[in-house]
Amino acid sequence: MGSFVFLALTVISILLGLLFVATIILLISGGIISTSVIVGIQQRSITKGFKTLFLSSAIVGSTIVSVIFCIFLNAVYDWHSNNTAILIGIGLGIVLGIGLGLLTFKAMTELFRFLTNKYRK
Repeated sequence: MGSFVFLALTVISILLGLLFVATIILLISGGIISTSVIVGIQQRSITKGFKTLFLSSAIVGSTIVSVIFCIFLNAVYDWHSNNTAILIGIGLGIVLGIGLGLLTFKAMTELFRFLTNKYRK
């Protein structure tokens, strides 16, 4: 009976954790999208709104990946404390995110230009 209760509580805990992570992801996504829309409306430019969308998404995504990567490297090579590894990951993620966001925006702009020229004829 005790193992059944433990198993049930474990499943409930995992489901609550997944629900929490999904909620955080939805809130961050909603914030990024609404910020991009507001920037596009305020600047009266669809291009600036999309640029904000690409930059924000790339910065958030690369920061998460960089922090996880730096914590993993810190566990393997034992650089510094975990706090230092997290700060290095955040800084690296922001810098790489800006570069990745600008590169993605430029690629999408060129793709859009190519497709409009191809199908306009």
